[in-house]
Amino acid sequence: MRDGLEIESFLDSLETLVDEAEGKRGKWRDVWSEIKSIGQAFKESRFPTVQDRQATWNRFQSIFANVKSCQERGREKFEERVRESKYHLEQILSYAERATSPSGSADALLAICTGGLSVLIKAGIDAILGPFDDRKFELQKCSEAMKEGWVYLSQNKGQMFGKDKQEAFEALKKASEALHEAWDEWKSARREAIGQYHAEKQATWEARRAKRKAWIAKREAWEERMRENISKLEDRLDRLESALDHKKNNLSKLEDMRDSAWSDSFRDRVEEWIDEENARISDIESKIDQIKGWISDIEAKLR
Repeated sequence: MRDGLEIESFLDSLETLVDEAEGKRGKWRDVWSEIKSIGQAFKESRFPTVQDRQATWNRFQSIFANVKSCQERGREKFEERVRESKYHLEQILSYAERATSPSGSADALLAICTGGLSVLIKAGIDAILGPFDDRKFELQKCSEAMKEGWVYLSQNKGQMFGKDKQEAFEALKKASEALHEAWDEWKSARREAIGQYHAEKQATWEARRAKRKAWIAKREAWEERMRENISKLEDRLDRLESALDHKKNNLSKLEDMRDSAWSDSFRDRVEEWIDEENARISDIESKIDQIKGWISDIEAKLR
């Protein structure tokens, strides 16, 4: 038969295991195994008084509640990391898409070189080089988006999971290779266009309209995705604000409990609960500010 002092020793050991698990130096399964063992030990132990047994049991329950709270916070932090990683991935995929040249542009440039002659003979070399200047501007915009994408990945990769980081890297790499090819095609087609001075002017403008339409379609699709992202973030914001209201109401109740506490020990316990609730409120408010910042960033891109 165990005595109360031995149970207190077990609780000291349990608290050490909890500290180690929370600090990533131990494992939670060891904590739960110890909790199970202590629960069984209570059944086999004797205490000097009923009050001593209740005090020790209360300490055990307090540690047990702290373990559950720690693991819940850990789960919440992990879920937030998943959401943050996915958010950064979406941003990088957006950069990669903006850095991807509209399809069919190379064919359009070649069409300039193989079209009719009559109009462009009168219009001169500027009519040939005009579309190439437009194409250069598009590719420069793509290059800027590519640079921004790599910078964004470098700045935020520490907040991303390996799988998301790899997908982001592959997307930027693929877009970079495609952009490099687009630049090569642009240079080659420009040289050929100059050599084929008598390309048909009408084909030039038709190709330009087709490119512009494709670019606008991609831009509109991107804007739609950004608006969808804002809608999802606003939904999350609503849920967090509702949770914040709930936590503040609960905090008010705890403060009433503290003010009407019948003993100093109970008042101290309630103060601890208040501190924990304030920490949760601060965490939610931080998440709300972060999401509002993300929404502002996306809205700024859409302007």
